[in-house]
Amino acid sequence: MPGVLTLVGGFALAPGSAGSPGARRLSSAPDPGPAWTAAALGRSARARRAQAGATVSVSPQPDTPDASPRTQISLLGAPPSSITGVSARGSRSGSHPGRLLAYAAAPGASFVPSRPFSPGETVHVRVRFGAGVSQGPLDFHFKVARPAGFPPPPRSPIAKPLRSNRIWSFVSRPELHPPRVVLTTDLASSAPGDIFLGALSKVGPGGHAIAQHGPLILDSRGDPVYFQPLAGREKAENFRVQSYEGAPVLTWWQGRINPLGFGRGDDLIMDSSYHLIARLHGGNGERPDLHEFLVTPQGTAWVTSYVPVHVNLSARGGSATGSMIDSIVQEIDIKTGLVMFEWHPYGHIPLSDSYQPVPKQKTYNPYHVNAVQAGPDLILMSARNTWAIYVVSVKTGRVVSTIGGKAGNFHLGPGARFAWEHDAQVRSDGTISMFDDEAAPTEKPPSRGLILRLDQSTRTATLAHQFGHPHPPVLAGSQGNLQSLPNGDVFIGWGSEPYFSEFTLGGQLVFDGHFPPGVQSYRAFRLAWAGHPTTKPDAAARPAAGGGVTVYASWNGATQVASWQVLAGPSAGSLGPVATEPRTGFETAITVKTTQPYVAVRGIDAQGHNLGTSPAVPS
Repeated sequence: MPGVLTLVGGFALAPGSAGSPGARRLSSAPDPGPAWTAAALGRSARARRAQAGATVSVSPQPDTPDASPRTQISLLGAPPSSITGVSARGSRSGSHPGRLLAYAAAPGASFVPSRPFSPGETVHVRVRFGAGVSQGPLDFHFKVARPAGFPPPPRSPIAKPLRSNRIWSFVSRPELHPPRVVLTTDLASSAPGDIFLGALSKVGPGGHAIAQHGPLILDSRGDPVYFQPLAGREKAENFRVQSYEGAPVLTWWQGRINPLGFGRGDDLIMDSSYHLIARLHGGNGERPDLHEFLVTPQGTAWVTSYVPVHVNLSARGGSATGSMIDSIVQEIDIKTGLVMFEWHPYGHIPLSDSYQPVPKQKTYNPYHVNAVQAGPDLILMSARNTWAIYVVSVKTGRVVSTIGGKAGNFHLGPGARFAWEHDAQVRSDGTISMFDDEAAPTEKPPSRGLILRLDQSTRTATLAHQFGHPHPPVLAGSQGNLQSLPNGDVFIGWGSEPYFSEFTLGGQLVFDGHFPPGVQSYRAFRLAWAGHPTTKPDAAARPAAGGGVTVYASWNGATQVASWQVLAGPSAGSLGPVATEPRTGFETAITVKTTQPYVAVRGIDAQGHNLGTSPAVPS
């Protein structure tokens, strides 16, 4: 079948089968030909190096209607040495000199103008190439956005945590109060791995926070393994394990969230010792949003960014001088911070495809992109407010195919329709998974995890599997995800509702837990993790009721501790072992019969090796 784009597991998308009739095409270049296969999802940097003699993809794409005034001009696929000249001239601001800066992760470079473009103007670009590039000069233009103001974040009070049975409290770490989790189902057949949550606590009665918020790791019993509380109004979302430079790392978004349900902040990468090794501030003058942060084997990051711009909304019943959110997608070179690729829904997806009504006064949010899955030539993207999943060409920016929504080119069979969805992903067998919110506003409750099977020959999407929370049924007004686990199960985070669950593909609930009411996590994951903090363990001591002393031992983030050894002695520098007990959670309490004035704790692994010793504390 010549000219067919093959996704994971044989699912194919026919070039030119546009999913949005009436959407403007921003390039007349041919559709891409290389296949997007299962191997391509994890393809190494060789994939991009192989494109050095191929057609160059540019950002902003030709005819983009709302590029940032601070945009770079990204040239992906050409060796920097082959780019012999770049000129950029604004229709109002004139010629813009700049620097050509090479990417670290792939062939290509960004032309970074020395000053911003003027809002509302048209920019004409000409790029000349030498040897190593198969095409001639590029001549194109794009329009610069007229930026609109950001809705202010809510001014909720910053409250101290409510000390109750809703939170954990620890003698050895009295400053930590993560939300307490209750497990209601935990079968032996559930998958191995820790649970990763971006715990977000709302303010409860009396202005008190339900719990502290921040990145949280739980073990399979629901006990905390690692917690990093955030100060003030900073939030953490999309917390999980990824791989960077061949090593497992922790990644998450951190910043402030505003009333329209998106954020402005940074994307963080932390190594297995809990040291921050990278912080991405976004590109082209835009800040990362909470919805996606995907690190690739090549050393790039796919992120979302929500950008308010002034547009004429009169055709949708709004104001001719209105404003809307264009939820753009960027690929950023982690080492250099340069933008390698940028895609705007506005100009590719008609505003009329949105199910979100145009508000009279507030900023319009027609798209709300919340998931990105990337291959070298195509990206798969979910837009909550159009109820649709899009396959987009990296080379041309064209929407190659659309699943769902008002203009989808797949027929949705019984039970396959979805609304306000999150976290669309192509699975290894070619099916597509997502979290089907069905709110808000409410469409067809309850919310569910959903897997669709797509048939290219009949252009149909049929229900393969669905997973609903049994007790109680859950209707999530926002957020949520479905993770495919190595053992074949699925792990579901229920978004705005405080649940996280694991199901077999047959629908059996094998694991279920929940936060206290008022605590939520944008996504939830079950993942393998080995943490090796370079800090020392923490110890505290209190007199025991029957004599002696109770010693409390903890080590935030340490995953290899199997048991705790208590040391005691006449001085901080003269201690010896007096007891050893198995680790029983984040904090282990050990009562010892000793009259020595100082104690400490030592973490021991399963093989009996000393992992680290706390400072001595008075007993």
